[in-house]
Amino acid sequence: MKTYEIKSLNKPVSAIGMGTMIFHPDTRERDFGLLDAFVEHGGTYVDTAEVYGAVEEHGYSEMVIGDWLADRPGIRERIVLASKGLIPGYCAPLHAGGARIDPESVHKAIDGSLERLKTDHLDIWMFHRDDPSCPVGPLVDALDEEVRAGRLKAYGASNWTTARIQEAVDYARENGKAAMMSSSPNFSLARANEPFWPDTVVTDDADRDWFTASNFLLVAWSALGRGFFARADRADTSDADLVRVFYSDANFERKKRAEAFGAARGMNMFEIALAYVISQAFPVVALNGAETPEQVASSARAGALQLTPLERDWLDLRSDERPF
Repeated sequence: MKTYEIKSLNKPVSAIGMGTMIFHPDTRERDFGLLDAFVEHGGTYVDTAEVYGAVEEHGYSEMVIGDWLADRPGIRERIVLASKGLIPGYCAPLHAGGARIDPESVHKAIDGSLERLKTDHLDIWMFHRDDPSCPVGPLVDALDEEVRAGRLKAYGASNWTTARIQEAVDYARENGKAAMMSSSPNFSLARANEPFWPDTVVTDDADRDWFTASNFLLVAWSALGRGFFARADRADTSDADLVRVFYSDANFERKKRAEAFGAARGMNMFEIALAYVISQAFPVVALNGAETPEQVASSARAGALQLTPLERDWLDLRSDERPF
């Protein structure tokens, strides 16, 4: 599987990340098997969040991963462990009255994640959402303290605009602080018509230019369009959210091209769609919430494929020059 060398992380970052939203202590055996298969296929990036779990807002996903780490001596140093926290108003079982975005809450969220994950540090911690009313300076200061204390190797933000990220990067540079180094927006071959959830960010062409110019790590959630490639059918409008966010003539043409390209390359459509995501001019980790070891193996095959610019542009309808 393709990997990246990312500043401040002393281990390779795999191009496919293991999504863990469905983890729960009741499915511990299944979840351990998925994590084992991911590592066996060369995966290193394990993505979780305090809100994740088959029952959300209780930290269950982190608990399962913590048990897995405790049960697999030596595995911790082989993986890039990334967690997220602080969706305003969420996770009342973990944050009295619901999470807030402020320096005190940053430290508390990291305390909780480290305890549930049974580790003394995270490789990456990210804000799960933004609160633009909170100035970036105090937030960067709080995270710089965590980096200096060794509890974080690096930090980033999920669902922050590139303008807000640039503001945080500039503040860190001007004040000698550890700088934000990753962003996790929605990014997929299937382009979203609008955000799936309120207060989330969809990557557009201007954002891609920013990521390219900054050589900034993008961790793509819903890298397969939240089931668009698996389930979308023009005649089936039963999933209102899928229709609202991903149904468009352009996306159905992208799906058709991914299927044709996959057939020509001896791969399936999902592998081609993932390969598109990780074949950008900037580093991308495509998160994939596999539910079976077979799906883990399939995503690993995608993680070894590097598309050419011509192939990428044809899949994304930027070109009609067929590359095969």
